[in-house]
Amino acid sequence: MKKNFKIQLKDTLASEQADQFRKFITSPTIIQLSIGVIVGGSLTDLIKSVISLASNLFYFMSLLLFSPRHTANLRLVLDPSRTVFENVLTLCAIAACVFFFVKLINKFLVKNASEAFGYNAQLEETKKLLKAQQRNNDLLEQSLKLQKELLKNSTSSDKSSH
Repeated sequence: MKKNFKIQLKDTLASEQADQFRKFITSPTIIQLSIGVIVGGSLTDLIKSVISLASNLFYFMSLLLFSPRHTANLRLVLDPSRTVFENVLTLCAIAACVFFFVKLINKFLVKNASEAFGYNAQLEETKKLLKAQQRNNDLLEQSLKLQKELLKNSTSSDKSSH
């Protein structure tokens, strides 16, 4: 006689795994690493193309200045210029995509503000302290006004009793 064994899984197992993945994907360290790798790669291409442009521009100028029968071709400068322009546009497009992707993550995957990328706990704490300080200052002003009124009333009643 064969027995069928079934593995009982908790109903919450899938939701626990999804929550752990959500916390992982919204982790500021993971997002910073991703941004660094993505934008860094694009920035590397831009720097390489700027160096290529400078090198070709120097070569073009040296041919014009020092070669009696120069064979300087303007494409030596135009091709790297086009590459620099393409890489600048690529960097801007990648930065915009990363920006909107992070906004998307913050909007749909983050459950509370402290998990959001860009959340600054010190800034939030400072804002709370400033609010509390302002309330304290308001209370001190009210207290001073009341003390002045009491002093005024007590001095006027002392004068009237004499």
